Amino acid sequence: MLKKPFEVRYDELDVQAHISVISLLRYFEETAALDAAQIAFGWEELQKQNLAWILTHMQLEVVTPHAPKQTVFVRTWHAFSDKILSRREFEITTQDGTVLARGASWWILMDTHKRRITKNPPQLLALNPKEPVYVTQEENFKRALPENAPVYAQKTFTVRTEDLDLNGHVNNVHYAAWALDTGPQDKQLQKLLINFKNECRAGETVDARSYQETDSIYHHVLTRRSDGKEAARIITFWH
Repeated sequence: MLKKPFEVRYDELDVQAHISVISLLRYFEETAALDAAQIAFGWEELQKQNLAWILTHMQLEVVTPHAPKQTVFVRTWHAFSDKILSRREFEITTQDGTVLARGASWWILMDTHKRRITKNPPQLLALNPKEPVYVTQEENFKRALPENAPVYAQKTFTVRTEDLDLNGHVNNVHYAAWALDTGPQDKQLQKLLINFKNECRAGETVDARSYQETDSIYHHVLTRRSDGKEAARIITFWH
């Protein structure tokens, strides 16, 4: 387990001077990388073996919205791995222990030379605790987009070089940002579910469309214009 403090910067606040959802996701991302390195499965170590972590899906729950600038603490740990999939937990709290957000993410290891999924090695499986600790239950990522759901909003994004991660494709946080850009701007995000489907690279055009299921539930579909394949599907819950 890793616990890391973050002094929230001014550029991590939203227009209401609260910690933005995107900042929370970046804290998740940073601590995941640090803890993976701590257990000998970090980026540098995997590079030597022609391996890379690929994020398949993740969920975020905003427990305490409207959090102002302060020092926050992020805890993360490897919860469990099976033959293919690994689960990681996150929790963000204030100095007095108030939970701001919690979530989970699921990862696979990919052979970067063969471009295919590889089984989790025995060294990773050996890290499994006797009793996994989860901070949240896995949500229904297969929740279907209702037929004839109306388009709520649509925008187009061009992938910039600065959107790319160490593996050369769009960083997962940007998918969330694009989805939120097509969500309701007069509501507060409560929950976010992301299914990552296909990578996007520099120069590609991504079409983002959102569909309204109810007043509080929206589906977001990000599509690569070059081949029409979905890059990600996101479900957001608002209040």
